[in-house]
Amino acid sequence: MDVDKVAFTGSTEVGHLVAQAAAHSNLKRTTLELGGKSPNIVFADADIAHAVETSHFGVFFNMGQCCCAGTRIFVEGKIYDEFVERSVERAKMRNVGDPFDPNNEQGPQIDESQFKKVLEYINIGKNEGAKLLIGGNRSGDKGYFIQPTIFANVKDQMKFAREEVICKIVIVT
Repeated sequence: MDVDKVAFTGSTEVGHLVAQAAAHSNLKRTTLELGGKSPNIVFADADIAHAVETSHFGVFFNMGQCCCAGTRIFVEGKIYDEFVERSVERAKMRNVGDPFDPNNEQGPQIDESQFKKVLEYINIGKNEGAKLLIGGNRSGDKGYFIQPTIFANVKDQMKFAREEVICKIVIVT
């Protein structure tokens, strides 16, 4: 084969397939960037309004469908409750709909498979005992739109706190 190396950025699931294909062909070298939870950290001396806004941008940018989406936010205890409260208020203001409408901040998931995966992880979060503060459901009755979703009281051992979902679920720890 004429390919010396494969570089891939994406999900762990697809990363496994890329590594297997590289191994089965000619053991070509691979570089795999398989994402993670891309956490934001907010300390007590932060400008909370700015921290909320930039954290929301970090997770909801491109409908959360990018490897660097900041889907997990660690907040210092002294400001945790205020940060969570303000985050929920900000999520309530998000307009969901046609991404070509400049009044909308949030469009659909890329396809039905991703839509179902996001809803599955929302259910996992609820079943594992995280506190759903807002969202968690389909938005509207057509398309792959999901309400802005925020969970609190998330523990490190919870599946959806450890795995990259590529979605717009905010996990505040």
